[in-house]
Amino acid sequence: MHEITVIGGGLTGLMTATALSFAMTPQPAAKIVLIDRAARDATPADERTTTIHAAGARMLNAMGVWDRLAKPPSPVMRVAVAEGTPPTGLEARRRPASDLSWQAGDAALGYVVANGDLQDALRATLETREVDEIRGTVVTGWQAEAGMAGLSLDGPDGDLHLRTALVVACDGARSAMAEMAGLGLREERQHQTAIVTTLHAERHHQDTAWQRFLQGGPFALMPGPNHELSLVWTLPNADAARLIDADEAVFEAACLEAFGPRLGYLSLAGERLAWPLRPSWRKRITAPGLVLAGDAAHAIHPLAGQGYNLALSDAAVLADLLHATLRRGLTAGHPSLRNAYESERLQERLAMTGATSGLNRLFSDTTPALRRAAGIGFSVLDRMPGKSLFSDIAEGGVLADAALLKGRLPGATS
Repeated sequence: MHEITVIGGGLTGLMTATALSFAMTPQPAAKIVLIDRAARDATPADERTTTIHAAGARMLNAMGVWDRLAKPPSPVMRVAVAEGTPPTGLEARRRPASDLSWQAGDAALGYVVANGDLQDALRATLETREVDEIRGTVVTGWQAEAGMAGLSLDGPDGDLHLRTALVVACDGARSAMAEMAGLGLREERQHQTAIVTTLHAERHHQDTAWQRFLQGGPFALMPGPNHELSLVWTLPNADAARLIDADEAVFEAACLEAFGPRLGYLSLAGERLAWPLRPSWRKRITAPGLVLAGDAAHAIHPLAGQGYNLALSDAAVLADLLHATLRRGLTAGHPSLRNAYESERLQERLAMTGATSGLNRLFSDTTPALRRAAGIGFSVLDRMPGKSLFSDIAEGGVLADAALLKGRLPGATS
């Protein structure tokens, strides 16, 4: 019998299994098993990136993942936010390039990491942790049974049954595990699509993350190596479909019109991918023998690049709770762990879901006057001392308190 079973072999599942393996002391790490529906590692089909805040970087470094990245992550030293289309002519000279901005000191606010590099580093780290893996296998049934969880699996060798103290579901926003457990999902209407690709800027980005709130959806650029930038552009479905199919020159012209000339010409440097957006919320993220993590627990709008950071916080908080529970001589399936996890993750889930969906609706769906008023609010906030709170949240570890987010392993005192 395994103490912990993690469902999902993506970036969240690999990271969560790794984090929980450090919480098993004095229990052997081999009491964790990872179930992956993929039979083998997939070659990344795109050039997507993941934004990781400073606290998440400390966590990955503490687990030994950071040093295994094939290429150095791109630092985010400054965040710049603006409302509306870029000014032109005389207005461009009078108006600042951003309505709200904040800058790191000597340390970065966060980092941008290539998904393929992160997956490889997580996989290499997990292989050192003596975590069992069952690959090419899907979960076909689940039930809580006498303080344990029972899983029915369909794998390469046929059906099998597995008993475990706790299942951690990292199987995405449309989580099959959550559905089996009856954990309800409230989804927003799918009326926007994000275009994800890589751009090359004529001028260097100065390690700045740019966010421009436009009618229809935000245009976000995250700094990459050299002059590269990762684009996530949220648009109404029809507009996104048109730009996905447009020729390169038309797409590049649209990007320049949306962002403005600050970085010079923006040329397409990667494949354009369409990502239908359907942010969702679950009132509860636990059931007897089960907890949800990552998108299975909270699928938020990508405008702030915080989706994976929420998953990192999930794993870090759960690792602390698991370590404390096992040290008390209890099993991972004890109700106290689930209750504490539900409680400790509520604040950040509410804050990030409300902030991302609220800002998206405010700037995408309201009148020009309301959008401009919000932009003026940004400008006022930019001159107030309270702006530092945004910087603190951007760096992570404010809305979640966990050892790994401070760069320590679970149970470590310093």
